[in-house]
Amino acid sequence: MCSRFKIARPIAAAKLLVACALAVFALSFNGGASGQDQNKSEQKTIDPKAWGGNHAGQPIPDYVHGDECLFCHRNNIGLTWQKNAHGVAVRQREDAPELTKMLESQPALAGVAKQVEYFLGSRHRVRFLKKDGYGKFTMLNAQAALGADGQTAKLIDYEKLAWDKEKFANRCAGCHSTAVDPETKAFSAFGLDCYTCHGSVDLNHSNNTSLVLLSKKRRNDAKVITSLCAQCHLRGSSSRSTGLPYPNNFVAGDNLFQDLEVDWARADDEKLNAGERHIWRNARDVALYGNESITCLNCHAVHGNSSFKHRRVLRAPICAECHQGEGFKNVKRYEVHSASCEY
Repeated sequence: MCSRFKIARPIAAAKLLVACALAVFALSFNGGASGQDQNKSEQKTIDPKAWGGNHAGQPIPDYVHGDECLFCHRNNIGLTWQKNAHGVAVRQREDAPELTKMLESQPALAGVAKQVEYFLGSRHRVRFLKKDGYGKFTMLNAQAALGADGQTAKLIDYEKLAWDKEKFANRCAGCHSTAVDPETKAFSAFGLDCYTCHGSVDLNHSNNTSLVLLSKKRRNDAKVITSLCAQCHLRGSSSRSTGLPYPNNFVAGDNLFQDLEVDWARADDEKLNAGERHIWRNARDVALYGNESITCLNCHAVHGNSSFKHRRVLRAPICAECHQGEGFKNVKRYEVHSASCEY
């Protein structure tokens, strides 16, 4: 009996430890999210502008273009980039046959369909563009809300069709094109080039990949990663220097918050959809509170166009924006809306 007791005691102790651990986890997840938010006002904040530098108001630096990058990366990135959410920020007609078919099937757009040369957007809303000189687009006032199949569409604002020469440059260029000149508002390339995320790449990087921002051999800190992703995903912010809804000549590696004016209260705005609010909370936690435990890249594989990794990330209060309940199986459903993008 004594030997059985000696064996049973550590087993019981182990069970007790497991039970305590589960209880602590449940408390930190179910009550921790709200408790953490309640203590935000008591947390010590840091100055988001205190580190690094920026290129606001400066000329666009010389950089290696994506076509040059594809000489070496054509097989591991080039094959899938046109299917990537970032790669389809703006597409030519020939690269978007499904959207061309949708466009040509709309009787209300018959008078302008042949003028459309590019599409902006791909999943929720699609806007129609045509060239307006070097680095400029003019945008049709009509837009299409795509159905679940990605091809059927409901037209919006199509009663009086008109082309707007200012809207793309003043609202969209910073996140749907590459290297926007701070003075002329002309872009260097339509869509998102490699430069958008990797910055000015050293030409010797083929011999030393640690020279490339966000490479596997270069571990960039959370502030750099957050600045990089937030340049487009903190929608509703504006440049201090230009007033435009995108940063002034942001270059990957810069401190975004030296130029971008943000309202951190949006991180607690329950009116935002869950997906957008969790972006604000993560950016705030890194930039304002100095929490570097979780960044966008912990969960999102950009080149792989996948968020599969987030299933393996340690469960944190921020996960509760979308996930609830045991095993995180109960997911909050939400619709994406953006005042910046007018939908």
